[in-house]
Parts: sequence; C-alpha cells; structure tokens
Amino acid sequence: MKRLFFAVLVLFLACGCSHKEGWSLVWMENFDGQAIDETVWSRIRKGPDPWDDMMSKRPDLAYIEDGNLVLLGKVNDGSGGDTTAFVTGGVWSKGKKSFQLARFEIRAKFSSTDGFWPALWLMPDNDSPWPLCGEIDIMEHYGFEPFVHQTIHSDYTVNVDSQNPRHYAEAEIDLNDWNVYAAEVYRDSVCFFTNNVKSFTYPRVEGKENQFPWADQPFFIILSNQFQGGEPGCQGAKKVTHPEQLPSELKVDWIKVYEWK
Repeated sequence: MKRLFFAVLVLFLACGCSHKEGWSLVWMENFDGQAIDETVWSRIRKGPDPWDDMMSKRPDLAYIEDGNLVLLGKVNDGSGGDTTAFVTGGVWSKGKKSFQLARFEIRAKFSSTDGFWPALWLMPDNDSPWPLCGEIDIMEHYGFEPFVHQTIHSDYTVNVDSQNPRHYAEAEIDLNDWNVYAAEVYRDSVCFFTNNVKSFTYPRVEGKENQFPWADQPFFIILSNQFQGGEPGCQGAKKVTHPEQLPSELKVDWIKVYEWK
C-alpha cells in the first residue's frame, strides 16, 4: 500500500509541474519558408556593444535552410565591407513582433568553438535604458561548456543585489543535439526551463525598487551570435584562439509563444 501511495504521489507531482498547463499557443515560427520572413525579423546591424560589435547584415550569415534559421560566425573575408576580424549573423523581432506575460519556447542547436557565444534572449520593445528596462536571457552558451546560462537582468540585479534572490542558473544540455529552452513571464515571477525541466524561478520582491520590470512591458525576441563574449569566470569566455574551428553555427528549428488562458 505504501508503494502504491508513493507511486501515485510521484505521478501527481509530475503532472502538477506541467509547464504547458494554463497556457495557450498564440504564435509559432517554423522557419519553413524560402527566406527569412521580413514582416517578423530584421537582420541585426553592427553596434557598439559587446554582443553586437561583430554583427553584419550579410545574407550569408543569416538564412533559412532545411526548415531552420541558420546563423553563422566566420572569419571576416572582407566581402561585405566589414572591418572586424570576425563577423556574425543575428536577427530580432524588434518593432515587428513582441509579447507580454508569455511563455517563450525555442528549439535550437549550436556548434562549440573557442570564444563562441550564441544567445536566445528578450528585450523590451521600447526605449527604456538598460538595465532599468530589464533583460531576459533564455539561453547563452560559451565555448565548449556542457551547460547553458539562463539569466535575468534589471537595475536591481546589476546595481543592488544579484544573489537575493539569485538571478541566474546553469542547466545541463546535450551539447551535440537539439535542446528546448523556455522562459515564462508572470506578474510575480519569471521561470526558466531547459528541455522541460525547470532551471529556476526569479520572484517579485515587494518593496524593492526597480527589482521586477519584466511584467509591465512587451518583449521582442533576439537570436544572436557573437565572439569574444562572456561573463567573468565563465569557462568559455575567451577570445577566438583557433580560427580554423570556424565557422560557428547557431540553428533555430522553431519558436513558440504561449499566453495565459
């Protein structure tokens, strides 16, 4: 009888942790066309920040192939007029597609090379300054690490306290295969998942100024590559030391967005 009770309890708990319960699919991107859908996505131009200073709008760095979005990072051959040693491709839905209080789910696969920094993340679709605006990093990977980083940023986490509550987690992945990454944005928390396993939850803490900006604005999607990125202490956060390993590749199979029923 005890064994039966325990088995039923385990089944109940497993069902109670269903990540899809209460959510309704409102948008899906399958990347099944012949070209990138420019009504949803724009190629990311070169910028001044560490995540976009090698970006290029060259068509050979971001394209559709076999039902996947392919984003590459290469040694710069000078063909596009870029002046950086390496060039990377990325797309975002800024000004075209954004969602508020939603579950964002992305199936992706990437190669591993020294200094490679693929990322799937969200930013608010307005002109609020960083980090007051808030940022949601659904997945970041560095080099050859056997796990990914899932992180949120706000003025509170950057300038006040990053540990109470903790604003990040590491999640193990199959480094050579497809994985599914997700973030759920609620009024009172942001929850992260990797392959349907919850990584961590970041809660709203009442009375803490600028601690929880994510519920109050819509977010757009960024799919990006970069080199020489990373946070201090990350094993893969180093410069490209083996250019012969390139090109590096980030593939995205699909994106699903759910809203609360």
